[in-house]
Amino acid sequence: MDSYQSRLRRALVLPILMAALFIGVQTASAQVDTGTIFGTVSDQSGAVVPGADVTLTNEGTSLSVKITTTSFGGYNFTPLKIGNYTITVEKAGFEKVVHPHIPLQVQEQVKIDITLVPGQVTQTIEVTAAAPLL
Repeated sequence: MDSYQSRLRRALVLPILMAALFIGVQTASAQVDTGTIFGTVSDQSGAVVPGADVTLTNEGTSLSVKITTTSFGGYNFTPLKIGNYTITVEKAGFEKVVHPHIPLQVQEQVKIDITLVPGQVTQTIEVTAAAPLL
């Protein structure tokens, strides 16, 4: 009887261990290929700009996502697939700002703070300097 219980135990343990390993690998791989782009929108005086429209565009797929800055001027895009992105910020009474070619790597958190300049929305400021990595 003991050998029967031993064989039964081994027959049950192996599939359970395989299932646990499979689930663990699936969970880990789902978290690996994404990152975050976040920051604060402010004016030239350093005051935050709530209610600004922030559009993030994946340069490889042209897929765009649009959000509005919080009451603290912040924005946060997550989770994002790795790739290159463009941020466009618009707010009435300010010039539109376009920040292209933002690379996002695996599990990276890229901080892009945007400064708006008073002016007409039809004017565009394009940022050409790269953002420092955190």
